[in-house]
Amino acid sequence: MKHLLGSRKGRKEGALDGLNLFFGALLGANLGTLEGLKLISYVQLVTLLACTVMALRIFSTSENRLFAVLLLAFYGALVAAVATVPELAPRGMERDDLSKLIATLLVWVLFVLILELVTSRMERRSAVAEGGGAEAG
Repeated sequence: MKHLLGSRKGRKEGALDGLNLFFGALLGANLGTLEGLKLISYVQLVTLLACTVMALRIFSTSENRLFAVLLLAFYGALVAAVATVPELAPRGMERDDLSKLIATLLVWVLFVLILELVTSRMERRSAVAEGGGAEAG
């Protein structure tokens, strides 16, 4: 797997772009089936999806790892609240559809986290191998 992801920035960005494209298309297809939602619920749902994109993009590009992790944790709490507090769920959306949407978001986040962890570890190993970072271990 190392040769597929490598430590090159371009490979990581390409993998992230691919994940974002795939999940964006998947979510777009799901949005097309939400005809029963009232406008306010639709806006609520689109806002949640926009927060997903923003949180993942900031997580994958931020130099400030603490901020990125805290933002992703806050986003996770927001999704958990929408999933578990009935008053926060979009009105007019079937519970099963909401569960599938949240599962899709969580799989997307999981894939980005895995990609970040793998590439970060590989970058640290490359730095150490090149003699550029005893602190990278």
